[in-house]
Amino acid sequence: MPASPPFTLLIKPAGADCNLRCTYCFYLEKAALYPETSRHRMSDAVLTRLIGSYLATDQPQYGFAWQGGEPALMGSAFFKRVTELQQRHGRPGAIVANGLQTNATLIDDELAAHLAAYRFLVGVSVDGPADLHDAYRLTRDGQPTRASVEEGIQRLRRHHVDFNTLTLVNSLNVRHPERLYRHLVGHGHFHHQYIPCIARDAQGRPQPFSLEAGPWGDFLCRLFDGWYPADTRRVSIRLFDSILSRLVDGEANVCTLGRDCRQYFMVEHNGDVYPCDFFAEPELRLGNIMETG
Repeated sequence: MPASPPFTLLIKPAGADCNLRCTYCFYLEKAALYPETSRHRMSDAVLTRLIGSYLATDQPQYGFAWQGGEPALMGSAFFKRVTELQQRHGRPGAIVANGLQTNATLIDDELAAHLAAYRFLVGVSVDGPADLHDAYRLTRDGQPTRASVEEGIQRLRRHHVDFNTLTLVNSLNVRHPERLYRHLVGHGHFHHQYIPCIARDAQGRPQPFSLEAGPWGDFLCRLFDGWYPADTRRVSIRLFDSILSRLVDGEANVCTLGRDCRQYFMVEHNGDVYPCDFFAEPELRLGNIMETG
């Protein structure tokens, strides 16, 4: 098969379904794309076609990023099937990388053991200590989640799963960069991602939890001052690493710093393909893997 431009798959095996109801989540509303059912799960037929067709392309590395919603809703059996199919369809010597973005509240020992065995890189959403994290990251009935997240993190650690933290910087924790950073490092987290919460309502007005440019810039400056120079050799902050990489060799692993956004395709639970989860709109649907491969 002719070589295709390198790309990574962002996969939503449970669609927008999630066991939590985080106030700021932009993807929960995407369940409205599929109103025919209230429960969205990727079938084995779609999974098999997805993995088989992707591994048939010519890539330097095959990247599967399992996201949500909450992908851990699929359970350990699903991810065992994932690695089984990757082994079946992968060519000898092919490099296959799996990532899982999770709220960690559904991580059990069986899933953690499988993630460790197949070297999944896991991203865990942590917005800081309990008072900051629990302001927006809540259960369906409005209960806090930070303690449950910590239980999931400890399971990942017991099974030696590689993971990093993903922090959505919002209108509350943006005021506390030093405290947030010290909390993460103090809990043994040395690989950080910080993402700005940018959200508008139907009229285009900023949501209460959304950031403006000024506070975000101030947050980054104060975060940098807390990180540099003392922690640069032990703590990786993805945004700072990407800025440095862009300055040195013109490349960046954060898509917003890249030359274009053609590195990804997002695949919904039913096989629908979109350019990215930020562009999951009916008019931007590229097709369906069950129809076009």
